[in-house]
Amino acid sequence: MSTEKSPSSNESGFSKAVRFVEKRWIRLWSLLVILFLYAPIVVIVLFSFERGAFSSFPWDGFTLEWYRTLLETPSAINATFNSLFVAVFVTFFGTILGTFGAIALVRHEFRLKEAYRMLVIAPMTIPGLILGVALLMMFNYLEISRSLRTVIIGQLVFVVPFVLVTVSSRLAGFDPTLEEAARDLGASKWTVYRRVTLPLLAPGIISGGLFAFTLSFDDFLIAFFTSGVENTLPIYIFSTIQRSQSPVINAISTIALILSMLLITASLYFRD
Repeated sequence: MSTEKSPSSNESGFSKAVRFVEKRWIRLWSLLVILFLYAPIVVIVLFSFERGAFSSFPWDGFTLEWYRTLLETPSAINATFNSLFVAVFVTFFGTILGTFGAIALVRHEFRLKEAYRMLVIAPMTIPGLILGVALLMMFNYLEISRSLRTVIIGQLVFVVPFVLVTVSSRLAGFDPTLEEAARDLGASKWTVYRRVTLPLLAPGIISGGLFAFTLSFDDFLIAFFTSGVENTLPIYIFSTIQRSQSPVINAISTIALILSMLLITASLYFRD
């Protein structure tokens, strides 16, 4: 009887590992990317429920104390309401401006259209630090005192282009024959916009508005340079971390994270 071993039985452990990676490298790479992106977020959420005052392993136990402490901290509650106040105004005006800008960009032909396109989209490509410094210098030059109003103005500069792009993508697939049919039936221009155009654009408009709210609520750089004595939530978190490493910050971050994820999910739902 032959005692020769098959080539596969002589294969080294290293060769087997190489073959395993070759077959499953996409799955392994995807797993590493997901771990890299979401590990810090998972850590924050986990430590928001830790009993100990210092975030460390092993856990000292499960608790909701830091969420109760958050509700009893007036400065944190005030900062949250400030962020909500700013986000509501930015969403309202940003959605209106972005929607009308998208209609002008997609539905109309005019001179310097490409220049208009580049100008309205440019704030998306400008680093937030540069944009924040530019806004601060402008407000100082105009002698405008910084407050939540200047935060709203500053955030509108970079939020409107995102709404415009979102609504434009909806407009690109819009069937203009529906409007023509409504006009043929005797509808006025305003009636066509109100009864046909806006309802069909509603998913894109709602998606853009939710996206604007998320961008505004989570914004730090613009708010840092344009706010006065009234802090928004991201600035409050930053200033609190500078003073101490309180687990309450983990609780605040977790709540803000959940809110942002819900808004982004809803935005994607309406966009589709």
